[in-house]
Amino acid sequence: MHTDSIQWQIEVDKKDIAYIVSIFEGYDNLAVVRTVDASRGIIELMISPDYLEDTRRLVQSLSEEIPFRRRIAVDSEQ
Repeated sequence: MHTDSIQWQIEVDKKDIAYIVSIFEGYDNLAVVRTVDASRGIIELMISPDYLEDTRRLVQSLSEEIPFRRRIAVDSEQ
């Protein structure tokens, strides 16, 4: 089991932050969403390495309904 997390920063329309948070809350342990800058719509996903692929799939699915872009890829596994 891994103990470190992977952080992704994502920029979204600020009106979508609460929706994204609620989606991730529905997937226990997948990732934790933290609002970095609400006025600019910047959120951070703190992802367990064990759930990286599942998180990628969820983000891909969400990107089909919510426009957003990855700001920072802290992990080496783009």
